[in-house]
Amino acid sequence: MIERDKMGIPVIAGQQRADIAFALGYLHAQERFFQMDLNRRNSAGELSELVGEVALQHDKTQRKHRFRRTAKQAVTIMTPNQLAVLEAYTHGVNQGLKHLKDKPFEYWLLNTEPQPWRNEDTFLTVFSMYMDLNDDEVKLDNAKGFLSRITSTEVIDFVSPLRTRWDAPVEPGIYPIPETPGVEQINLREKPSDFYTALTGELIEDSLIGSNNWAVSGQLTDHGGAIVEDDMHLNHRVPTIWYRAQFRFPDAETGEPVNITGVTLPGAPIMVVGSNGKVAWGFTNSSADWVDLVELDLGENNLYMTPQGPERLTIWNETIQVKGQAPVVVEYRGTRWGPVIESPYDSVQYALRWIAHDPEATNINLMNLETVNSVEEAMAVANSSGIPPQNFTVGDAEGNIGWTIAGRIPTRSGLDTSYPLSWQDADSHWRAWLSPEDYPRIFNPEHNRIWTANARIVSGKNYEKLGNGGYALGPRQMQIRDDLMTIETADEQTLLNVALDDRALYLENFRQIILNALGEPVRSEKSGRQVFHQFVESWSGRAATDDVGYRLVREFHDALKLKVMKFLGRYFMSLATDAKVGIEDSWLQKINHENEMLLRLYQEQPMNWLSSEYSSWNELFLETIDELVVDLGGADTLAEATWGQRNTAKIHHPLSSAIPVLGQFLNMPAVPLEGDSWMPRAQHPDKGVSERMIVAPGREENAIFHMPGGQSGHPLSPFFKKGYMDWVEARETPFLPGDAQYRLTLLPIQ
Repeated sequence: MIERDKMGIPVIAGQQRADIAFALGYLHAQERFFQMDLNRRNSAGELSELVGEVALQHDKTQRKHRFRRTAKQAVTIMTPNQLAVLEAYTHGVNQGLKHLKDKPFEYWLLNTEPQPWRNEDTFLTVFSMYMDLNDDEVKLDNAKGFLSRITSTEVIDFVSPLRTRWDAPVEPGIYPIPETPGVEQINLREKPSDFYTALTGELIEDSLIGSNNWAVSGQLTDHGGAIVEDDMHLNHRVPTIWYRAQFRFPDAETGEPVNITGVTLPGAPIMVVGSNGKVAWGFTNSSADWVDLVELDLGENNLYMTPQGPERLTIWNETIQVKGQAPVVVEYRGTRWGPVIESPYDSVQYALRWIAHDPEATNINLMNLETVNSVEEAMAVANSSGIPPQNFTVGDAEGNIGWTIAGRIPTRSGLDTSYPLSWQDADSHWRAWLSPEDYPRIFNPEHNRIWTANARIVSGKNYEKLGNGGYALGPRQMQIRDDLMTIETADEQTLLNVALDDRALYLENFRQIILNALGEPVRSEKSGRQVFHQFVESWSGRAATDDVGYRLVREFHDALKLKVMKFLGRYFMSLATDAKVGIEDSWLQKINHENEMLLRLYQEQPMNWLSSEYSSWNELFLETIDELVVDLGGADTLAEATWGQRNTAKIHHPLSSAIPVLGQFLNMPAVPLEGDSWMPRAQHPDKGVSERMIVAPGREENAIFHMPGGQSGHPLSPFFKKGYMDWVEARETPFLPGDAQYRLTLLPIQ
């Protein structure tokens, strides 16, 4: 039985778990099949077959991972019970697709037919999440590996520090603050000023606005139960990533009724985050180290060195079907550690080692969360699950809270794998999977609070187990921690207030740089400086849509960062003897925690780190301000440069740009959005809160939920945009489905 409320949220009731899977697959297909199709093709490298040559380069890049093969292998090692659930889901998807009155409209636009769902396609959907949540380009390792060939460890540690002033781990630890390297190690002023002309490259927007979640224990609530908040920040799209649902079925072992509410991922038969009345849980990306590079020693005749001696490369061909043209055959090379790739900066070749390549790293064990009764049981399930490794934050109705990693963790030898590994160390570094009993865990901390926001969570031995995959800068996580510490009694509303905190504590540093640079003598020289100073001085201190001062500080932050990263990038590249041609000067943005380095440079102002174009750092600051005044239309138009003008929603359907005029109706409304990168209310035009859940397990009737779009992927459905403006305005909306408005009964074929 399927009942839907006025928002289109289904309550799915069945006699066994496979019934739920079939019905969910049926609904996913009817509402979201094109989205599911894109996700499976995205990871498999099969988009060209659907959309043509425009996706060919993506498919060529993707095929080296051989995810369709891995997905098939993952199916073969499933338990019989889980395989039965997966097969029921697959059957439901194909029945739902078959029962549509017509194929989804996207296939009419593309003049093609939807292809049936297969069991392995569910794992391909999970692999698309691996691509979103893990650094499959290995940007940090690549950049640090290249830098290690041209400069010292001391310089690299300053450029990309592990420790920053914004660190707020739940498990504290002390890491050294790197010294600012002096002129004997780096001296940009040894290059003539014309060396820094015609710099190239664009600003890379901060992609690690990641996710937030936190939990407070029953010690802080009137009712004695825990409360869990979860904001998963991802790229926005139409339809939205998640599909809301409630499951009701009897536990196969105890016969007790199971009632679980939350969000599902179209393409998979499980509840991803939610509450079962006893336990609630959520995820944020761990940002730990799940992808490594192994520097190869390649010889003649396709041989490469291993600790046991030379070994022959695996060579295989992939045939890519391309709509409207002949198939394309591409050759790939592989090693025992993974496929061969080349450094983007020089001629060094690596093997790419990624946990996603191992079929044992992906499963649907997360389904077992549906029947857990406590935080301890939930953490045990999380440790056995096969997903892109996530921070798992959990609370139960008894008031307990916990944190651990959900997903498989490889054992580690203690090497710093934010650099490439040597081939001599590769085998010993990843020996096996870490045993669940050895996973990092935090249970009922003394301060009764847990918080995560993609920055480092643990220290010491636990950090060594996870490594550094490119942690987010810490201001968002620190602001959440500090907000939580002010709460004496927590409820859903107080935790929503934390989620909506858009105070610009990080950018206050840059506001002070501007105000110091625009002292009375210099700002009186130009009218634009006077106006700029006025707006910055009187800002609200928030990422508010009507705030001009916030916008100006943000624009200054971005423009200054791009300038400095370009002249640093050109300088470092000049130190290499075999650098590739055509690398943009802004390449150094691929490093991690560079914002800590930049703020230290702005505050300390060491001359050896400044381009010889400038006589002082203050000259650079003033030049940047003057250019921004011009770029924003001049002094007379600065008043129109609000934050909302820049931070306007761009939540689009993937095909909307291909449809003249009418394509705009496939997109969500373009409305100004509060929030920004380095604060709890993290929001960009096209990425941010993909769902928000605030729930005390057992008290779901008081819970709050937000999602940037409706249940259906069809623009003519009444459920297409339902809930979107509630998300924009952060109105308190129910977590539980409402009264049934529609009913559908699915009967077995006799």
